[in-house]
Amino acid sequence: MRHGYESHQKHIAGAVALVVVLVLAVVGLVIFNILENQAYPEQRGQMSQDFGKLPTMEYQGRTYRMKPNLTSMLLIGYDKTEDAPRVGYRQGGQADFLLLVVMDPKTKTVRQLQIERDTMTDMVILGITGNKTGTRKAQICLSHAYGATDADNCQYTLEAVRNLMQGIPVELYYAMDIRGINKFNDAVGGVTVPIEDDFSAYDPTMVKGTTMKLKGEQAEFYVRRRYEIGEATNESRMRRHKAFMNSAIDLVRNRLKEEKSFANTLLSAVESVSNTNMTRGRLINEINRAYTFDIRPVETLAGEYTLGSDGFVEFHTDEASIISWIIDVFYSPAG
Repeated sequence: MRHGYESHQKHIAGAVALVVVLVLAVVGLVIFNILENQAYPEQRGQMSQDFGKLPTMEYQGRTYRMKPNLTSMLLIGYDKTEDAPRVGYRQGGQADFLLLVVMDPKTKTVRQLQIERDTMTDMVILGITGNKTGTRKAQICLSHAYGATDADNCQYTLEAVRNLMQGIPVELYYAMDIRGINKFNDAVGGVTVPIEDDFSAYDPTMVKGTTMKLKGEQAEFYVRRRYEIGEATNESRMRRHKAFMNSAIDLVRNRLKEEKSFANTLLSAVESVSNTNMTRGRLINEINRAYTFDIRPVETLAGEYTLGSDGFVEFHTDEASIISWIIDVFYSPAG
């Protein structure tokens, strides 16, 4: 009997100890979350636009009203593959490529804004448990790292872009990981670009001063790599992005003229390495419509490069440059 009683008491003691451990863990988690929230308090804004009316904007004594029926889409290229393991809420990969595309059906134009990956802006910060701990000003590429899913990553990047661009409405996105570069290039038949830097560290055939049609891994070398290439800066890599895109636009337009179903063919080629919040049907329609419009050359914002206290490059955009682009693309004079 005594042995049974002692055994019963040990079970009780073990259960109590387990409960104590669980309680301490929960208390510790709550305290950790409180400390994170105190370190990075959430910043909130207020909306003042009346429901059902087109938003207006005041600038330098003039009133502007947002153009109706615009389609805004963010194209995202991030430095992570879908096969890479994901642990936690901060491993979505950095958005090395950001292109804001705006289609205006009234003027039948497409405007493209390339956003520097090191652009400093406010973005949502997640704690290690996935809770929002507020906002912090940092390089915009980092916004894509946060979240538990691909959709989360892109939504946080959309929010960072809206913060940078004075709150303009951008809800649609199409994102590809690094494997999409070569798949896209091969699907359009190889993009022809000027080789203005020495790529011999990656491919000895990519000779400086020549022009070549990219094949296979060459597209990824040209678009993504920067170390051991020229100045090894993101600024020089952005110039290559622009050259690649401008050449690719003509290729896609020609393929669409030759093959009515090419938009579907192109999407199929990159489907396994991409994610979006648009249906396949809408994507096909938007691609076909865009290539009947006047696609303007890729634009960038004015700003200044500095070196942050942590040793990383920062790009500080000129606010007047942002407002000027927004008004030109999204607004018309009111009245």
